[in-house]
Amino acid sequence: MQIGHDHFEEIYTQYYARFVIIARRYVRDPEVAQDLVMDGFAAFWENRDKLPVDVNIPGYITTIIKNRCLDWLYAQRLHLQKQMDMHSLQNRLNAANIRSLNACNPGRLFSAEVIEIVQRELENLPELTRKVFEAHRFYNKTYAEIADELGIPVRRVTTEMQRALSRLKVALKDYLPVSLILLLLDAN
Repeated sequence: MQIGHDHFEEIYTQYYARFVIIARRYVRDPEVAQDLVMDGFAAFWENRDKLPVDVNIPGYITTIIKNRCLDWLYAQRLHLQKQMDMHSLQNRLNAANIRSLNACNPGRLFSAEVIEIVQRELENLPELTRKVFEAHRFYNKTYAEIADELGIPVRRVTTEMQRALSRLKVALKDYLPVSLILLLLDAN
């Protein structure tokens, strides 16, 4: 079919507004509707020489615009589905994080690691230092009782406790808040 520029302009002028109204009814976006109609006219112009002579031009262009609208709507639906999936995943992750934080007990968070570090450090202390520390911290003995039991001066008990606490303070620096470290250092 031979369609000249003048005939194309006439068709464009006569049907453009109607086609935009039709496209807008489906895509609900005036700019997208105008773009789709322009694409429809462009596709018609590019294929005009391949069309049969008896083609219904407005019907042909309407079909192109309909297909462009369908493609756009399918793409929108896919995009919205992906967004919903992402939001759903984010909601599930948020819910899991909320549950995790509600169940979190900061006091117990590193307790196993702290116990392991304390045990390892106690094993590595000199025997006298370890005995002094264990007697005071685990058996609640006073410095005087420990000194009497081990046959050493109280001043030596104090020195050994300070040595043990100093080593533990260094080993636990990443795990214990300053207030707990200060409690450990309080050697009465």
